[in-house]
Amino acid sequence: MVRRRALAVAAALLAIVAIAAGIATLPSLAGIRPMVTTAPSASRIMAPTPSASASPRASPRPAIAILDRTGTRERLQATLDRDRAALAAPGIVATVLFADGGSWSGTSGVADLASGRALSVDTPFSIASISKTFLAAEVLGLVVAGSLRLEDTAARLLPGVLVGGRQLDPRITIRELLDHTSGLRDYLIDRRLGLAVEANPRRVWTPAMALAYAGKPLAAPGVGYHYANTNYVLLGLIVERLTGRTLAQEYRTRFFGPLGMRSASYQGVEAPTARLATAYRYASVKLGAGPVDVSDGSPIAPFTSIITAAGAAGSVAASAPDLARWARALYGGDVLPPGARLTMISDADTTLTLKPGYPYGLGVQVYTLNGRLSYGHSGRLVGARNAMRWFPEAGLAIAVVTNESRFDPGSVVLDLLAVVAPQMIAGGFRGR
Repeated sequence: MVRRRALAVAAALLAIVAIAAGIATLPSLAGIRPMVTTAPSASRIMAPTPSASASPRASPRPAIAILDRTGTRERLQATLDRDRAALAAPGIVATVLFADGGSWSGTSGVADLASGRALSVDTPFSIASISKTFLAAEVLGLVVAGSLRLEDTAARLLPGVLVGGRQLDPRITIRELLDHTSGLRDYLIDRRLGLAVEANPRRVWTPAMALAYAGKPLAAPGVGYHYANTNYVLLGLIVERLTGRTLAQEYRTRFFGPLGMRSASYQGVEAPTARLATAYRYASVKLGAGPVDVSDGSPIAPFTSIITAAGAAGSVAASAPDLARWARALYGGDVLPPGARLTMISDADTTLTLKPGYPYGLGVQVYTLNGRLSYGHSGRLVGARNAMRWFPEAGLAIAVVTNESRFDPGSVVLDLLAVVAPQMIAGGFRGR
């Protein structure tokens, strides 16, 4: 659990950036190992296939599902409550999805401080950069269908599109946009854009308006890793031109509908499925600092201008249970065929040679938590911060969503993992 407030404050100090920061930050809390030394292998992505036995064996005693163990639900809820209090967060919702199909979801705090509006496990939150996982899956689906190649160049597919007032470098490929090795600068952390979205919170931004803030490229394509929302706005434009449909239509048809993600919506294009949690920012990382409601009176959270400026890089809203289901579907094999899934994850070995803060594949963060390999993504916009992780060796998904941007909820993922992971053994679960 989050035992020392100093630890939380230290993590926050490393993460605080300008109002428009939508970048996924390097997890910095104890227990996270952000580097891997080998590329993820197929054996680490897919569950091992049991070998045939030469002779029948007695059936093992059925393992009791972890949620049926005495006190497991209570320990998970107590952990969530302690973490919310320690981080002084307005509200947190978390879901743990187990390999046997069982799940636990819990809420702590409120959706709105002024009214005391209660949270439910199905309350949608802005998921910020976790939105990139949907776009990466969409792009890889087009690759599988033969409509696109990872080595196709973005400039050929986006003639006339300007980034920072400049033509796209003709060498930038789809792969380099997906894994942030294009060399493009992140428009969303430009201070001028931050001031502009804050000055008119109800303004609707277009991709062209947002891309104008990208500035000069940081590097030539393929020579460095630079996380940039710019890459995913361009990918969104490419998908819409190739499919003739909006991303909102693609996501609903391909992902939200088939997977039963009833809380999910593409903000700024679709109406929300339910009222989102109110978003809050803080003037300081001090735990006593007061929250500031950043909503603009519309159904969009955090507010219209930042969501529409983020666009394809961060506009999706969803609940914690739906994010956990999405993690299982995406990384567990229901969304992409094995070859595409392996390509998505093993690309982290390529970016690793460029010394990123953590290995990043094609729209996926790859690192270990408490010694356990995990795939997923984090997300942050002003007034929203969240984390989604899938642990392939255990078939376990954890999603945490919050309506604040001061502290990293990756610490909550670690604490929930500590409740359930010690009980996991090969072939089942072991209680204490």
